[in-house]
Amino acid sequence: MNNFFTQAEMRCKCKGPNCPGGIMQPAFMAKLNNLRGTYYRKPLEVASGYRCKAHDKTVGGSGKNHTQGFAVDLIVAKGQDLMDVVTAAQAVGIRRAIVYHDKPHIHLDDNPDLTSGLHIY
Repeated sequence: MNNFFTQAEMRCKCKGPNCPGGIMQPAFMAKLNNLRGTYYRKPLEVASGYRCKAHDKTVGGSGKNHTQGFAVDLIVAKGQDLMDVVTAAQAVGIRRAIVYHDKPHIHLDDNPDLTSGLHIY
């Protein structure tokens, strides 16, 4: 399987001197690469992958997904592309997709401790 997403692009974006950078969960990365290689064969831009706790707090994160390497925010155009990514995420077994009306990205996460399904905010 190709690696369409790299650990480098998933690193925390804060670039703080004490930031550990972070490592994504390998099983989640495998699902993302399967999503991109098998079901959604278009490039996807990573808005946010792993976040250190300080950066997650700064951007209003919950501290439950990005800080554990279970989540990614992808820049996806609204409309058919968005629905295709949601469908692909479900096909590869990603537990949760969150679509925001007022944000340019879709949130995908695989945290086993949270409610699964499609959520729209």
